[in-house]
Amino acid sequence: MKNVILKNVFRKVSIGFTGLLTIALVIVKAMGYLDIEWLWVFAPLWLPVAVVLGLMLIVLALIAVALFLAVLAYLVVNAVKIAYRIAP
Repeated sequence: MKNVILKNVFRKVSIGFTGLLTIALVIVKAMGYLDIEWLWVFAPLWLPVAVVLGLMLIVLALIAVALFLAVLAYLVVNAVKIAYRIAP
């Protein structure tokens, strides 16, 4: 018979800096002390996601450009080989 040890795993979840900042901005905006759009009040929640998605989009664009240039270079090299009748 095997000995089995069961452990209770507790995960401590906190609201974090962005959550506290959002709550503070909502309270200040609701009280009338802050004159900015609601979009920017909730920016601490969506802005990090937008930055990550933007960086991913830039990386994908760079990969696409690199692939395009690689295919273009391959075609140019083969065109030169054909023009000068160099064996492939």
